[in-house]
Amino acid sequence: MRRPGRLLVVLGAAVALLTAGCREKAHSRVGCYVAPGGAIAKVGRVVFLPLANPTGFPSVEEGLREELLRMIQGRGIFRVEAAARQPGGAADLAALSGKPLALKDLSAIRRASGADAVLVGSVTGCQPYPRMRLGLRLKLLDLRDGRLLWAVDHVWDATDEHTQRRMERFFENEVGEGAAPFDWELATVSPQAFQGFVAWEVAETLPGPVATASAAGGPQGVLANFRKNGRL
Repeated sequence: MRRPGRLLVVLGAAVALLTAGCREKAHSRVGCYVAPGGAIAKVGRVVFLPLANPTGFPSVEEGLREELLRMIQGRGIFRVEAAARQPGGAADLAALSGKPLALKDLSAIRRASGADAVLVGSVTGCQPYPRMRLGLRLKLLDLRDGRLLWAVDHVWDATDEHTQRRMERFFENEVGEGAAPFDWELATVSPQAFQGFVAWEVAETLPGPVATASAAGGPQGVLANFRKNGRL
């Protein structure tokens, strides 16, 4: 027969594990996939193709890719570079953006870039203030065998309560006073600040240390797009 004291200890440990799991889940609501076996650790260099943007909001993909580059690079897991938009020749990797990639395409990208993997994706939805929404689909493909190493498919809604809690956590812990006087609510009205938050959450789904704004350039990096122009 089990002793009451021992039973209480076991129950207490179970409750603690359950609570920790719920807490972790509350801060991990971004739909993502990570290949098992630590495959990403073998990637040294990544080329990031321009994001496709079939929405009715032009240029949103450019600012978002800039923030994604900054945040992902700040993780220090691998080196990521943007594919240049140069027409013609081997450097024209942008022509492959937004289309399903066959093995021959992956082989061409590897020859042109010398990278180990390619990051491709598209903006799947966009809506401005007063209901700030942004959808993103992102895939990291191994250029050597076409294996899917990492993927994100999610829609961020600034009016959603759980998203707002994560935005508040991001601005308090990572940006600090850089967004005053609006603080975290800046991301509910500023497309640039919202993109910075989205990019941080995307980078946070990568295996390894949690992404930080300081590693990606601090508040200056996150808020640079609107600060340099004096716009929200």
